[in-house]
Amino acid sequence: VWAPYFGRDAYTMTLAARLVQQTGAVAVLMTGERLTGNAGFEVRAEPLGEPWPPTPGTQRDDATDLAHQIACASVVNRAMERLVLRCPEQYLWGYHRYKAPRQAVAAPASVS
Repeated sequence: VWAPYFGRDAYTMTLAARLVQQTGAVAVLMTGERLTGNAGFEVRAEPLGEPWPPTPGTQRDDATDLAHQIACASVVNRAMERLVLRCPEQYLWGYHRYKAPRQAVAAPASVS
């Protein structure tokens, strides 16, 4: 789904939220930070930082489900923003977050 990421809508996966909802697992953020020199790296685990949006009740439709997916993806993106801002010089993302994948509807243009 398209969800805000650093002030711009970015194509964001929904798998993490779906796994949490289906299994009751706890979402944990993991980071690896390179240390200065050749001292290796430090791995950290921390909580997501905010609660997941409540799951819609039984009166659901496609629009409600989509809104919930966007809300959950936004929680993930805000968590990622906090991690990136903590150590931006080590940020690396493996794909273009702002490009519409095949068969996906592009993000709406921002209104200034």
